[in-house]
Amino acid sequence: MSLETTAGNYVRQLQHAGLRPGKRLVDLILASGDAAIDPLIDLATSIPLLDEKPPVAYAPIHALRLLGELRPLRMVEPLLKSADAAFADQNHARDIWQQEMPQMIGRSGGSAVALLWACVDDPNRSAIEHDMALLALAYATVIDEDVREPVVAGLHQRLMAGNDRALNAGIVRAMAYLRLADMYGDVMARYRASAVDQESMPAAMARQMLLATATFRVADDAKLSLWERYDEFGPFPESEDTEYQ
Repeated sequence: MSLETTAGNYVRQLQHAGLRPGKRLVDLILASGDAAIDPLIDLATSIPLLDEKPPVAYAPIHALRLLGELRPLRMVEPLLKSADAAFADQNHARDIWQQEMPQMIGRSGGSAVALLWACVDDPNRSAIEHDMALLALAYATVIDEDVREPVVAGLHQRLMAGNDRALNAGIVRAMAYLRLADMYGDVMARYRASAVDQESMPAAMARQMLLATATFRVADDAKLSLWERYDEFGPFPESEDTEYQ
């Protein structure tokens, strides 16, 4: 049996893993390295599975998080392309996937930055893709401090020069995730100029997040280990999946 076939078999087992996969299965998948990446991408982007009953509903989340451990650059495009479908509805599994997808891309650090800017600057990409790419850029800066200064400068330049209100809302959200208090004045100036979509990112929320006194930044979530992520964000048992604890 080839390594690719073996890795694919391991990844398929994630559909029966329940609330979290066992350590042995995780170790086997991670040890498979590159051979596991394409099966993991296929499973992580199988968005309809998120609407299935547990344990199947959690499989794309498991695959997504394992991609965040392996950090392959080729996951960036398919994950971003899946963003619109993932936001088409709301449920427990979808909420987790939506929250963590940009984090997993961001865990690639500086290597993903050029791809993410290409998405942000592409007018043919959807608003959701833009938003997810912008958040991934914020997450990338806490993984790779070397890209923080140029990414922050890029966010600021685009906010001040651009008139796409929806895109500017995504930029402000990324700034808020990084708690860029020194940019508060410029951000509020863009709100006063009606250059930011307040329905997507209200000025009050931007103010609160930018000026928060807590030392924690939302973007710091990208630093969580795999098992810390399960402890912090779940998935947690729901009434219909208690049997899978």
